[in-house]
Amino acid sequence: MMRIADDPAFRGAITSAPWMLDFALFGHWDLGTVQRFGAALRDAVARLPSLGVRPGEQVALFDITGFAVQSPEILAAIGEIADRSRTTSRRIALVRNSALLSMQVRRALPHLPMFDSREEALVWLREDGRA
Repeated sequence: MMRIADDPAFRGAITSAPWMLDFALFGHWDLGTVQRFGAALRDAVARLPSLGVRPGEQVALFDITGFAVQSPEILAAIGEIADRSRTTSRRIALVRNSALLSMQVRRALPHLPMFDSREEALVWLREDGRA
């Protein structure tokens, strides 16, 4: 595992088997936090070639179990990042534990599957046979 981000609002790493961007999100965000997160995600994708991975070959897991319910403005900004990430990650999964946050995320990011456990998300991320 290569640690790529260690911010009070998120942590990120690149892992292998499968190659994965693995982020955990925490707390309540403002636009500055969203911008830092976007930069960390771009940096992670930029590091992939040095590991022998073409951007787009990796999957992405976002653990939102420590994430707070966010304002519509913040969710929209995160949604823009997620839409860009869809073009650079084969599959993206969210791990959730809050019904309220799940409903909010589902409205803002309906295309992203959510799972109740990390294990379920990892199984799904590996399902396409390339992992």
